[in-house]
Order: sequence, then C-alpha cells, then structure tokens
Amino acid sequence: MNEQQLDNAIRGLTNSIAPERDLWPDIVSRLPQQQKAKLALAYWASAAALLLVGLISWQLVLLPPANERSAAMPNAELMLLQVYEQQKAQQLSQVVAVAEGFDNWQQQLQIWDQAIAQVRQALQFYPDEPQLLAKLQHLYQQQLSYIQQATLQQPITLS
Repeated sequence: MNEQQLDNAIRGLTNSIAPERDLWPDIVSRLPQQQKAKLALAYWASAAALLLVGLISWQLVLLPPANERSAAMPNAELMLLQVYEQQKAQQLSQVVAVAEGFDNWQQQLQIWDQAIAQVRQALQFYPDEPQLLAKLQHLYQQQLSYIQQATLQQPITLS
C-alpha cells in the first residue's frame, strides 16, 4: 500500500462511529461509587490534617521554643566554664602570697585566659566537639594547677 492508497482508505472511513449500545447508564452507575470514594478519601485526608494541626499546636503550647530550650539546658562548654571559673575564683580569693620564682604569674594566667578564649571561640562553630571540649578542660586544669603552684593560699577553715 502506497501513500495515495492510504489517503483513499482514510477518506472512505465514516466520520463518526456509533457504539453498539448506549454507554451512558454504565457511566452514571459508576459515578456515585467514585464520588463516594472521593468523599471518603477527602474525609480521611481532612481528619489527618486536623490531627496534624492539633499535634503541632499541642507541641507549640507545651514545649518552649528551641532557643529557650537551649538556654535552659547548659551545654558542656558552659558547664566546664562554671565549674572551673568557680574553682579559679575560690583559689584566687585565698591567695596570701606569691611563691618564689613566680613573679609574672598573673601574666601567665592571662596567656591561659587567651588560649581558653580561642578554644571557646572554636566551640562557637563546633559546639559539643569532643576534642575541643577536652582541650578546654585541659587548659582549665593547667591554669588551676599553676595558680596552686604559684601562690601560697590561706587554708579553708570550716565553721
């Protein structure tokens, strides 16, 4: 079959083909079932959406915002800072004299404070990094040990 024969065969076809039977009753009988299924699906979807909104609202009401939660729960760095700063203040408050050979002990404390500040600055970018926290703790311990060696301290009297 060539192209001209194909065109002639196409022209010979009728423009409309009528179905053998009326299809409308079958279509009508299926519509309510499909609509019921869509309504049920819409019902369950809206129920799930309401449940989700309720859960989110409940969480927002009962739980504080994330920034307040983080402020309420001290991180490891702040806990180290509080413990060692208290110990440092206690040791410095009990100093009665400086040991021989430690004339520049306060300058040395400033160097440790600078090192501690650098590690704390790194912790701003990498909070709870184990190696940085270990380094911070080590610096604090060195500083406290140095204060104890460089100064003569008044013994604590318990009352």
